[in-house]
Amino acid sequence: MRLAAASLIVLLGAAVGTAGIAFGAAPATQRIPGTRLLALAKAALGSVHVTRNEALILAAPVTDQILGPGSVALRVESPLVTPSYVNVPIDILLDGSFVRTDFVGYRVQKYMRTAVATHDLIAGSVLGPGDVALARVPSFGRPPNGTHALIGRKIVTTVRKGQPIYPEETATNLIVTAGSTVLLIVNDGGVSVVTEVQARSSGGLGDEVALYNPRTNTSLSGQVVGPDRVELDLLGVHR
Repeated sequence: MRLAAASLIVLLGAAVGTAGIAFGAAPATQRIPGTRLLALAKAALGSVHVTRNEALILAAPVTDQILGPGSVALRVESPLVTPSYVNVPIDILLDGSFVRTDFVGYRVQKYMRTAVATHDLIAGSVLGPGDVALARVPSFGRPPNGTHALIGRKIVTTVRKGQPIYPEETATNLIVTAGSTVLLIVNDGGVSVVTEVQARSSGGLGDEVALYNPRTNTSLSGQVVGPDRVELDLLGVHR
């Protein structure tokens, strides 16, 4: 019985010794953090020219690289540049031998200054000067839009704060309707005359509408300047 116990202790001791050797062995693989590759790629972007209306946006997360044992070296190649994308090649070498090339990609994001909502707007809102402002936003191929062309128009869909507003997302807010009686303001130099006339066509702020004066049996036109208010500048007509 004592012999058997002694043998067991010897066997356990051998097993522990063997395990100790296994734990001290070199790892079968090693990990190269993606953050290390990303730092190298960012440094290489210094040679890439972008305008003030562009920015380089990381296209996808940079993953860790798993390699076998050995001495690792990373070699950054010149960035590959296109109008819409930049790729930074990074060669991975193990003990001086090439293993593979990893690419860190960036998309070229273009920006523009265009009209955006200054606060949340619901469909049917008539845009005033405080509802829109110019802001720098990502561009996706659509032309920029100024604020002046939107004032007085009605939006047809909900718009969130900071979201661009395009003319096709608005409709004319008709503040003069055909058949209604409107106030006509006639300016001739420093003299203004006000009279009531009949609108022959409908229009929104800034639109030109057809008018009819039943008192003089005269057809004329003017620019909408407010609800049921039209202005005619005779000085401009004479020019």
